[in-house]
Amino acid sequence: MTAEPAYIVLGGAGRLGRHLLPKVRAQGCRVIGISRARPSEPAERYADWVRADLTETAKWPQVQEAILTLLDGQEEAVIADLLLDRGSVTSTRQSIASATRFVVRTRQMLAAEGHAVRVLAASTTAALAPRGLQTPYGVAKREQAIAYSRLGRIDLVLLPQLVAVDQAARPPDGDSVSGGGSCSYEAAAGALHAIGLQPARRTLWVVRGSVPYQPSSRGLAGLPSAVGALIASRTTGRDSPTAHRQASRESLALLPAHIRALVDHHGAPEQLLRAFERRLHMRRTRTVIAGSQPAPDQPEEDRAHRP
Repeated sequence: MTAEPAYIVLGGAGRLGRHLLPKVRAQGCRVIGISRARPSEPAERYADWVRADLTETAKWPQVQEAILTLLDGQEEAVIADLLLDRGSVTSTRQSIASATRFVVRTRQMLAAEGHAVRVLAASTTAALAPRGLQTPYGVAKREQAIAYSRLGRIDLVLLPQLVAVDQAARPPDGDSVSGGGSCSYEAAAGALHAIGLQPARRTLWVVRGSVPYQPSSRGLAGLPSAVGALIASRTTGRDSPTAHRQASRESLALLPAHIRALVDHHGAPEQLLRAFERRLHMRRTRTVIAGSQPAPDQPEEDRAHRP
């Protein structure tokens, strides 16, 4: 048996996956990448690849058989779910739902074959958004989080807005989500890799950008833009993730700054995190600052005395 776990990376050829693969490979892990399209260089050389569209459920047995073959000699496996198709609202929902079912069933299959299986799921702070400020993407990831929370060894990671390196380095510029609170794909992959090195438990994580999120408010001056964005998201942009994100941002910008700070999922405020923990029946959220190592876990007795 091999000491290091094998990583099965769904969406390994995507923007986040391309940054995670070399970190895992450098750790000495075997990497199995699952991708609908052929991966480009250099991602192709970091993994053994299984080409599959996971929305085609009839092909799951062949994919699972290929995974079992590649896992020969491995005692432990980490299923890293980075999969996402944001081409449309419809494809987003389909890809998230299919990935969730595939991960749950593959975990069961591997466990039955004697493998110790851990799930590392890249989620989003959009799953925290309260009703009225949600997007279809956030709702789908929230439903996925609820399904994953039933697993015994799960690291559910709430990522902030992911941007290119140069955008993440910018200071906050008010209402832009590419300023404060965001982090680069490279930093997010580093956080996921660091979390994967922690003891396997059932843990909810939040990754925060190195520049704190500082929302601003436009007040009623932004009402025409908010109404226009909302109408677009319900009509011509109904199947557009971008239209729904814009409608949510415009609605948030109407709120007074002190209220927005409590309900804006981009900043992962404590109130929303506590409510999410209760919904998932998970322990106190652990925090990782992008570019840093996770803070030491607190003993259970310490957490019990916190509000």
